[in-house]
Order: sequence, then C-alpha cells, then structure tokens
Amino acid sequence: MKVGFLLGSFDPIHMGHLYMASSTLNAGLVDEVVFVPSVQNPWKENSTDFRNRCFMIQLAIDDMEHCSLSSIDYRNTEPYYSVNTLKMLKEEYPEDDLYVIVGVDIVNDIKNWHEGQWILDNFKLITISREGYLDAGIPDIRKTLNVSSTEIRELAREKKQIYPLVPKVISQYIKRFNLYK
Repeated sequence: MKVGFLLGSFDPIHMGHLYMASSTLNAGLVDEVVFVPSVQNPWKENSTDFRNRCFMIQLAIDDMEHCSLSSIDYRNTEPYYSVNTLKMLKEEYPEDDLYVIVGVDIVNDIKNWHEGQWILDNFKLITISREGYLDAGIPDIRKTLNVSSTEIRELAREKKQIYPLVPKVISQYIKRFNLYK
C-alpha cells in the first residue's frame, strides 16, 4: 500500500491541508493519507496544546475516506525533529511504500533538515504547488488553496470570520474553547 504522511503543526488544520490530502488521494499518488501533527515544531514558539490539535484534525477528517490521524509524535523527544517522527512511522509501516506530502515551498529545504538526507533516502516526496513557487521536479499537484494557519490564528485573535478557511466544525471548536485569543 502507498501511504502518504502529511506532517505539520496543524495549528489549526485548515482547508489547504484537507485539499492537499484529497488531491493526493484523487490523483492516485497514495492509497491513504495520515495526518501527523508535531508535538512542538523546533522552529516555532509555543503551539496550541497537542491534544486540542489532534482533536481538531480528527473532527476535520471524520468524513474523509482513506485519511487517518497518527499521534505518534507524542513519543518523540526534544528536539522534535521530523526525522525522529519519520523513523517511528517507518517502523510502524514496514511493508508499505512511504511518501511525505509537502508544499513545494519547503521541498528544497528538506536536505538541510536534521538528517534530511535520511528522509530523502527513505521516503518519496509528493509536492503540493503553492502560488509563487517553481516546480521542484517531483510528482506534484498543481492547484492549491493559499491558506495559512498563521493567518487563521490572527483572524481568530481579532474575532474575525475563519470559516470557510477551516471546516465549520473547526471554527466552532476554536470559538467554543477560546483558542488563539
């Protein structure tokens, strides 16, 4: 089976993330997409509680076939490098063809990540194009939604409308639990 991993902070998950997953599945590049939130991105300041982010992901993908959530990163240790998470995932999926789904804006940076060459040697990449970025020369999906979690957090902080940038259930969750205030 071909399994694609979509790693990120998902703080919060938004329609761009869901579009990445559905486009990859619809193009037949993978059979399953696994959303893998990071406990803490080593390059970002504090994130929303890991459990809240996992719960929002599950709410967002409940009706999406061939999509699942892995909270495996809770077993990761500081510093929370992607390679550590990917090594654990490789052990959990020993018989499958493994892919990492990334935005084309970061594909050229992977070789500079901690043990980036190991990632490139052990996982195939699928890129999702973003406006303003050139083709990285690997399988990619051309159309994308230009949405960012940073933008959504700022809108929520300013009490502005975040739906339809996020699924309605996520907008309701953020309001109910007063996230990003």
